[in-house]
This record gives sequence, structure tokens and C-alpha cells, in this order.
Amino acid sequence: MTEGGLLVHRLRAPFGTAPGLEDISFEVAPSERLALVGASGAGKTTLLRAVAGLGPGTAERIEVAGREVGALPAERRGVVYLQQTPLLFPHLTVAENVAFPLRVRGIRGSRVDAAVGEVMEALRLGGLADRRTQSLSGGQRHRAALARAIVARPPVLLLDEPFASLDPVLRHEVREAVRVVQEGYRPALVLVTHDLDEAGTLADRIGVLLDGRLAQVAPPRDLFTRPTSLAVARFLRLPNSVPGTIRPDGSFESVLGVLPVQDPAAPGPGIAFFPADAVRIAAHGAVAACVVELRYRVQQTTAVVALGDVRLEVPLDGGRELSPGVEVRLTVLPGAVSVFPAP
Repeated sequence: MTEGGLLVHRLRAPFGTAPGLEDISFEVAPSERLALVGASGAGKTTLLRAVAGLGPGTAERIEVAGREVGALPAERRGVVYLQQTPLLFPHLTVAENVAFPLRVRGIRGSRVDAAVGEVMEALRLGGLADRRTQSLSGGQRHRAALARAIVARPPVLLLDEPFASLDPVLRHEVREAVRVVQEGYRPALVLVTHDLDEAGTLADRIGVLLDGRLAQVAPPRDLFTRPTSLAVARFLRLPNSVPGTIRPDGSFESVLGVLPVQDPAAPGPGIAFFPADAVRIAAHGAVAACVVELRYRVQQTTAVVALGDVRLEVPLDGGRELSPGVEVRLTVLPGAVSVFPAP
């Protein structure tokens, strides 16, 4: 693996009496961000805690910064695990909270002051050093907990749903703080999130945890446009799916016509999944459809169109105006279509 970072090879971790996680393997390079997504109860927190040495689990190998740590206690692994709800010492000031990991390691004097000052300034906490934690806002508490987690510069940082309990403004604030952390000292970072948009925005790669295994690990663009299984495609809730037939030549026939497929499946009944931007409204498109409704979002407005019983969601260009009942023509970008045998 790349020098430094995190390597996990064939990790197993139980869920009580259930089988739990099986054969989990992945690597995260220094400065890389890996997001773990999965349904509630999929084992995302269990995985982080097992890597950190805070929960049950065994692995053939866990390396942190090139050093085998699987047999070491949590405090010697070089891994910091930050849980969803920040836990700060109420009897200490913000600066004293941030300094705590250094003092536990026996570091004293000006070295502590310098390290604490640097990380607090980076996370915009400089004016809060003497405040008690009870007086902090939610975003300030999260940034203080993050500062305490990174002040000793651990090579691996594990964040368990760090944004889940925050409103949109604070979520952006803490997300940007995480970016600052990465730029500052380049840890390997693994974060758990339920928000696929957030994972796509923040992560270099996304791992999908399904049925106790990592079903796919890929950069966001590859994951959202080329899921490798029907289970992954369904979990991603891609807005468009179309039933049809996989022909002997590997192409896919449906209400959208006949589409070439990059990775053909076995002939027979099939289902195609693709993101909204794989279908476009075009004056000379090959397929006719009727606009059913418009969906307005902050980032983009889309139209839901009908082709018989099939509904598709397609993006609208900035200057285009449509209304329900209008007929449009569609064109499909075949490279973004993933086809799987129908279950």
C-alpha cells in the first residue's frame, strides 16, 4: 500500500449473536477521504470501532502508517475515533479540552500551547480558548471536538456521522472544518454518513456496506454512474430505472429503444439504472415523452416525464421552461446506463 495511511485486510466483526461483518478489506491513503454508506444497522459504526480497537473484531491485518496495529490496544494504534455526538469535558475550558490528548501523552509547556493554538486557529476557535464548553453553539462544539481529535496529529481519523445532528448551516461549517483538517496534516480519513450527496461532495471514494460486506468501493462519479450490482444500484436510489430485455448481442431494449451496454449481462429480462443527467431533453431526441411534474431544488430543477407506465426524472437546462402536459423528446447517454438481470 501507499506509505502511511490505513490498511484493513479481511476484518470480521460480530453484531451481537448475528454474523456481522465478513471479509472487509480496504485501504485509505494519507490525505484521502473514504466515506462509508449503508442502511441503518449495516455495521458502519461497528466497522469504525473495530478498526479503532474500541469494539469487537478481528482482522488478518490492520496497518496504520505502515505499522501493524491489530493486536495493539486502542490507545496505541494511532487512530482517533470521533463519535457523532461530541463529548467535551464540561469542567474544562475549550483550550483545556483541546490540550487534553497532549497532556495525557506527557507533553507539557510551550509545545502544548503552540499545538493547541495552531489547531484552534485553523478551525476558527481562536477567540473561544477560555470559554466553558456549555456556552458553545452546536457547530462550535463539533469543531472543538474535532480540534481535540486532531491536535496530536493521528495518522488515521475515523468520523462517525459527524454532520448528522447539525442543521444545514452548521453542517456546512463542520464539513469545511474537516477539509481544513485534511489540508493541515494529511491524515487518512474514514467517515460514516447516511447522506449520499454529502458522501459524493466530500469523499474521494465511497464504500457501500451491504449484507455485512463492502459491495463496492469507487470514486463518487464511478459509483453513481456504474454500480456493479443490482443491490448497489437499488441502495443508491438512482432516480431512473427502466425494465426491458437484454438481447443476445448484449444491448438493452426498452421504451427508450435499443441501447448499447458497456458491461452486458446474460440475455433475458433486465432492468436498467441511470442517474438523472443520463437522460436529456433534446429537440431531435429519438424518444417522445410527456411532462408529468416539475421538481424544484436548490441545486437543480428536474422534470418527471412519462413513457407509458415508466417515469423518468430528467434535468432542465437553465433557460428551459416547461409545464405538465407538454410533450418533449429525449436522448439517452448510453455510457451512463447500467443493466442487470431482473430478479
